[in-house]
Amino acid sequence: MTCKSIYFLILLFGFKTAYSQHNYYSDKPSTHGMLIMGTSTIYAEHLPMFHTPHDYQIILELELSKADFAAYREDRTLHQNELVYTIEPETFVLPEMVNKTKVFKANVYRGHFERNGVRFLDTITVKIKKVIYYKQFDKNQERPDLLQYILFGNSKEHFLSHLISKKPDFNEVLAVNLSSAKKFFKEGQPYQLITFDEKENRKPFSWNTSEAVITETSKSVLFKKHCRLYLEFGDLN
Repeated sequence: MTCKSIYFLILLFGFKTAYSQHNYYSDKPSTHGMLIMGTSTIYAEHLPMFHTPHDYQIILELELSKADFAAYREDRTLHQNELVYTIEPETFVLPEMVNKTKVFKANVYRGHFERNGVRFLDTITVKIKKVIYYKQFDKNQERPDLLQYILFGNSKEHFLSHLISKKPDFNEVLAVNLSSAKKFFKEGQPYQLITFDEKENRKPFSWNTSEAVITETSKSVLFKKHCRLYLEFGDLN
């Protein structure tokens, strides 16, 4: 085999490898807006829909530069009545970004970035520090008999996100305060799935009671207070 032939084969192999890596995920690049929450730690939840490429429920822990983190916290302090904060990332393939790339540019908004939100940070660098929850929707999935939520956070701040199952559904995120928080947020357990004893699972929990159970162990969880940060039906009908 001549040197020219060997060179051609190397180029062909490199092209095929790059092509296969680029097409590892079938999703197309898109803008994947996220709700962000927290002041001691920043968490983000992808704003999902049931059609590709937005058909994922994903919760992340993010990392910003020291200056950007300070600016974000200051804005929240100055606008405490605004509960919704969102980021508008650059376009990317969502599963590839979450599972592999992990660093992207984004704009930060007070309010919803597509619904008259106010942009106060431009093209900052965002790093995915930890994947809390990751699931692609399955149209064949059964809807739970009772309302279920994903409990996540840390010893200082706690959050609930409604477990989305199948169309039609809703996206709800709450800031909550619970007793004995440390036992629910242990190393290696980024979230707990909890169940509320309420069968109307196409509506947010009524909070007629402040008690739930950890789905896996049936241990009781008592909530001292809650505050709804976000509620969306339209994108999931």
